Amino acid sequence: MKLLCLTAVALAVALSGCAQIQEKTGMDSKSVGAGVGAAAGCAVGAVGARLMGKNPLAGCAVGAVAGGLIGFQKARQEEMDAAARAQQEAVAALANLPVSQQARMGEIKTVEVTATDKGSNETKKYQAFDSVSVDLPLSTKGSPEYDTAIGKLKTLAERVADERGSAIIELAMTAADARASKVVLETASAKTAKGSTVTVAKIADNTVPKGMQRVTVRAGKIQHTTV
Repeated sequence: MKLLCLTAVALAVALSGCAQIQEKTGMDSKSVGAGVGAAAGCAVGAVGARLMGKNPLAGCAVGAVAGGLIGFQKARQEEMDAAARAQQEAVAALANLPVSQQARMGEIKTVEVTATDKGSNETKKYQAFDSVSVDLPLSTKGSPEYDTAIGKLKTLAERVADERGSAIIELAMTAADARASKVVLETASAKTAKGSTVTVAKIADNTVPKGMQRVTVRAGKIQHTTV
């Protein structure tokens, strides 16, 4: 019973401490999630082994393997949650404007990624955040509401860049709107506070509704990851 109680406490601390670890160490959520997942897996494995009359240390080792993959999956889900939240906040920033000047939600796209546990070589596939978009009326450019919406998406791009190594903010409008607004179609880049690259690309895209600017945040690609 004593081991069970101590392990339960350790599990609770591991699960609740992820945000604090990230804040104090500057680690990205992928690294923190994998580490906390391994700790949680160890705790659960040890309890299970103890209850079955087996070696808790062996159970911890087995649980930590699964926990690393659980942590990776948790980090991917947190990215998608952050993307959905940024999109909702960007749209909400223009919600009090006339209907013709309100933002429109676009798609949140995912991509399949593969994670491998470096200890056991167990491999699993997960859905990871790829991109999110919001259509903002060109008539709102320069307004506080527009700036707030862009700020929400910029913050997301910086977070994603720090987790993936890079991110892209794509600003798209029809070729006719670009000419009328005298927008220079160009690409530039900037660094986050942590030194990651965020690329800003202004492009012409005739699939964007006339009078709108489609703002898309794209994450750097994950090809294959070990945890």
